[in-house]
Amino acid sequence: MRIWFNHWFSTAYHLINLIRDGNPDFRFVGSNKNDFAIYKRACDEWFREPEKISDGDYVDWCVDFCRERAIDVFVPRRALTAIAQRRGEFESIGVKVLVGRDGRLMKILDDKVATYEFMSAGGLDEIVPPHRLAKSFAEFVTACDALKTSTNRVCYKLAVDEGATTFRVIDDSLENISALHNMPNMKVTRAAAEKILSRYDFKIPLIVMPYLSGREVSVDCLSTPQGNIVVPRFKTNGRFSEIKFDDEIISVAEKILTLLKLDVPANIQFRFDGEKFFLLEINPRMSGGLQLSCLGAQVNIPDVAINQLLGVEKVWQLTAKKFCRVAHIETPIVID
Repeated sequence: MRIWFNHWFSTAYHLINLIRDGNPDFRFVGSNKNDFAIYKRACDEWFREPEKISDGDYVDWCVDFCRERAIDVFVPRRALTAIAQRRGEFESIGVKVLVGRDGRLMKILDDKVATYEFMSAGGLDEIVPPHRLAKSFAEFVTACDALKTSTNRVCYKLAVDEGATTFRVIDDSLENISALHNMPNMKVTRAAAEKILSRYDFKIPLIVMPYLSGREVSVDCLSTPQGNIVVPRFKTNGRFSEIKFDDEIISVAEKILTLLKLDVPANIQFRFDGEKFFLLEINPRMSGGLQLSCLGAQVNIPDVAINQLLGVEKVWQLTAKKFCRVAHIETPIVID
C-alpha cells in the first residue's frame, strides 16, 4: 500500500509514523516545496513539489503524480478544498483520498464567516462569537470601535486563513515600558494596525472579533462506525497540552460532527471567554498537534482513519483517564 502525503506541516512526521505503527508494510511517499521538510525522514520516497502554480494546475499535477507513482492513498493538505472538489478524478484512477466528500462544505469551512453562518443555520448559534466582516478599511475601523472590549482589545485575521498566520491582536499596552520585557508575538497597536491595513486592498475581507482571553481548546475528532472519537486538547503556555475530557466541550463537538457529516479526521478549535467558549474554526483534516491527542488519549486516529478509508474497521478505545498532560517536544511524552 503506497500512501502519499503532499505539502504538509512538519508534524506530518508523527502522523506518518503513527500510521506505520499499525501498518508496518505500508510505504510512504512524501513531497514538499521544501526539500528539507522534516517529514522527509519518515518517508520511503521523496519528491519536490511545484511552487508557483494555481490550485487548478496543482490538482492536475497531483492526479498525474498519483498515476505515475502508483499511489493508493492520498493524504492532502496543500490545496485541500480544490482536491476535494475534484475527488472523483482521483477515484477514477483507483486512488482513495482522505478528504471530505462534500466539496461545497469544504469551501464553507475555508471561510470563517461562512462557517459561522453554517453553524447558526444548523442550530449552533450559541457558539458563534460576536464578529464583523470588514470589506474595506473604513469597515475595519468601524468594526474595531464596535467590538472592542473593556480592555480595548480586538483581534482580526483574513476570513480565509490557515494556521492563523494573519491573526493579530490589537493591544495598545504594547506602548507601555513594561512591554520591553515581553517576547515578540502577534500583538500590534491600533495605530500600527491602521497604518498597515490602510494600504491593504481587502480582496480577501478581514474578520474582526473581540479578543477572547481564555484558553484555547483544539478538539481532534473522527467519526467511525463504532462512534465518534473526540479528544479535547487544552493548550497552555506552549510547553505542554492538557488532554481533558470535558463533557460540555465533547457535547458541542458531537453536535458539530453530526452537522458536518464528515468521515475523515477534523479539528475543531474553541476559545474561552470567562466560563463561555466560542468556535474559532473547523479544519477538515488532521491537525498539526494530533500526535499529542493520540498519545494522551491512547488512540491512533491516523491509523483508524486510513484503514476506515480502505474499508477496514479498526477497533479503538479511549483512555479511561479523564486528564493528562503531554509535553511539546520533538518526541511527545506523557508527563503525568
